[in-house]
Amino acid sequence: NEVDELAKNVNKMVAELDGMDYMRKDFMSNVSHEIKTPIAAITGFTEILLDGSIDESERQEYLEVINKESMRISRLCENMLHMSRLDSQVIVANLQKIRLDEQLRKCIILLSEKWSDKEIDFSIDLDEVNILSDYDMLQQVWINLIDNAIKYSGENCKIDISVKRLNDKSVKVSIRDNGIGIEEEKLHRIFDKFYQCEESHKKSGIVELLNGTIECKSKKDSGTTFEVTLLQK
Repeated sequence: NEVDELAKNVNKMVAELDGMDYMRKDFMSNVSHEIKTPIAAITGFTEILLDGSIDESERQEYLEVINKESMRISRLCENMLHMSRLDSQVIVANLQKIRLDEQLRKCIILLSEKWSDKEIDFSIDLDEVNILSDYDMLQQVWINLIDNAIKYSGENCKIDISVKRLNDKSVKVSIRDNGIGIEEEKLHRIFDKFYQCEESHKKSGIVELLNGTIECKSKKDSGTTFEVTLLQK
């Protein structure tokens, strides 16, 4: 009833307020972990530049590296702040009607620079599906998973992407590659925060926030399949 719904929403808001202090502390921890590599690169190249014993072409090359790594730090900070917000967020407010099949096609196009040189072939089987969700957050899920499939696929490989409506209240998206796969002993840890295996260290929190579940099936040297099931209220 209306009173129960109001109480549930109040509890959600209280949970978000309680999460603010956690978000601040977690953000600092996340950033300090992720920026170590680009900072090390910037420090190393600036020391070479300060030495002054390089020619102009090398100097220009090192400056370009420093510029790229500086921009990467900026993106890392932005991404970590976004993920910290997700960690303490329990309400998804920006819901809109999304054509899921069109969104997936758009994500493939957005990542074209990463797969075109590898001559990867996409096999798509997409039902025409509308879903109510947060567009940006859902797109980030597909970008992460497709990018991962591209990264760990060799040249002239195939990536299969499908969308199937299971029933009136659920949809399943499958993204399968034929790449290097994940060792069985590492498989159960791929969603652990900052787990640094070669294959992935993604979290499942964003999918859970979108009222869904994510499952990974993989075998070393035989590819990986991610299946995301989204539920509609």
